[in-house]
Amino acid sequence: MKNREYLYRRIIPGMDIALLRTTTDIEQLRAMALAMVQKAVDENHILQLQKNAELTEKDQRIRLLEEALMLARQQRFGRKTEMLSGLQRQLFEEDTEADIAAAETQLNALLRQDINEAEKPSASRPVRKALPSQLPRVKKHIPPASDTCTDCSVTLLFIRDEISEKLEYIPASFVVNQYVRPQYGCPCCEKVFSGQMPAQLIPKGIAEASLVAQVVVSKYRDYQPLYRQQHIFARADVELPVSTMAGWVGAAGVALNPLAELLHRELLARSVLHADETTMRILDTRKGGKTRSGYLWAYASGEKSGPTIVCFDSQTGRGHEHPAAWLQGWQGSLVVDGHTAYKTLAENVTGITLVGCWAHARRGFADLYKANKDPRAAMAVRQIAGLYRLEKRIRHRPAEKIRQWRQRYSRPIVDKLWLWLEQQKDACPESSALGKAINYILKRRETLSRFLDDGSLPLDNNRCERAIRPVVMGRSNWLFAGSVAAGTRAAQIMSLLETAKMNGLEPHAWLADVLTRLPSWPEERLHELLPLNGFTFAISCLLYTSPSPRDTERCR
Repeated sequence: MKNREYLYRRIIPGMDIALLRTTTDIEQLRAMALAMVQKAVDENHILQLQKNAELTEKDQRIRLLEEALMLARQQRFGRKTEMLSGLQRQLFEEDTEADIAAAETQLNALLRQDINEAEKPSASRPVRKALPSQLPRVKKHIPPASDTCTDCSVTLLFIRDEISEKLEYIPASFVVNQYVRPQYGCPCCEKVFSGQMPAQLIPKGIAEASLVAQVVVSKYRDYQPLYRQQHIFARADVELPVSTMAGWVGAAGVALNPLAELLHRELLARSVLHADETTMRILDTRKGGKTRSGYLWAYASGEKSGPTIVCFDSQTGRGHEHPAAWLQGWQGSLVVDGHTAYKTLAENVTGITLVGCWAHARRGFADLYKANKDPRAAMAVRQIAGLYRLEKRIRHRPAEKIRQWRQRYSRPIVDKLWLWLEQQKDACPESSALGKAINYILKRRETLSRFLDDGSLPLDNNRCERAIRPVVMGRSNWLFAGSVAAGTRAAQIMSLLETAKMNGLEPHAWLADVLTRLPSWPEERLHELLPLNGFTFAISCLLYTSPSPRDTERCR
């Protein structure tokens, strides 16, 4: 019995040997031993499965962390373009290009000391674009050193002019306008008569409308704070205090307020709108000058709904109540990204239909592909690219033709994409980057499919994002709005300037003309001054001597 116990303990560690003492039957002992062995094997198998599950979970967790790290590195250091092979330069590459040019200049200077210019190998260089034809030309003649041949002294004959064009910059200059009003007296009535001063935006100020327009455009279009403009003007020996320029900006904001409200009403007359938002810090003077979170909401009209309108709205929050108040009374199709406020807006306001953005749907797959070259992400990007190729071909066609083309060519691509995404959904964890990208697009399947049935709907929300991009880029300069009222004023002025730009107008020329006319302009004709119309622009073409060919064509 002791030998039997010793044998079982060696073969089956951890077995309860006490059970073997209950019988001396060999067959019974064999059956009990086999049962104990099977139980031990089963327990070991379960333990191994648990360990394998733990290892699989850890491996999956490691992959998710590595994936998140790659995406974070891509977001921080990689190219921001969504194309698989991007061409867009980062801002820091400007200094790199300058360093390369400086090194080439120094190298060429050294090479010229030892190598004849004619013997240098021709290097391939990019084709230089021609300088704008509307710029004035100043001819500078450089005749030969002598009018006779240096070898045989024969008089030279003219062949042709070799013309090389170089661009020169002449700094902006100030001009003082003197308004001379001769005064005449009536010897009979003893009255004095003189000419009437034209209506001015700032009656007792020193600034003409063109200077106010320059300050406003530099602040809200070029994102130059007033203190920086003060330094720029000082280089021309013109001292303008920041407080003075701030007064001009405030007066311009009050004068342009009716135009901004009219532009808002014009926007609400369109049936297709785009919407987006970006952060903007707002200074809270009630809390000791601390800044608080704010948002600049952007709204743009649809491409097929007429001349482009862009409106901004400065608010202190990102909830659905802000677009609900801005769009009060409006009904139509709203092209948006995946922000939940828009979904809540559509649920609470009747008549608003959300349209999804395929650029945002594509973004998750594009970021994943750039991070780890996932072939499944590349597959999704290629299928979505098929939609954009078709849109590029048909975007200038009438809405009904666009709908027919989409039904014929885009719908099969979308249906194939839905089927493929459903198959991939079960094959990857929801917490992975690919799973999140798939869930994002499948949750918005209805809104993303609406463009197929309406040719006036766009494929994405890029139109609004392009309008809001300069604000995002300029945010590093002006940092925050000085108050809630300043945010509202900035939003109204930027709305007018961005609309002017989107309609092909030069913002300074348009604004200077409008600020000149506003003090005496009849209120019932205010709509003629909007940057949507060609009236003020035709006048601007007469006031400014060097319009571009595109501008001249618009004047006609």
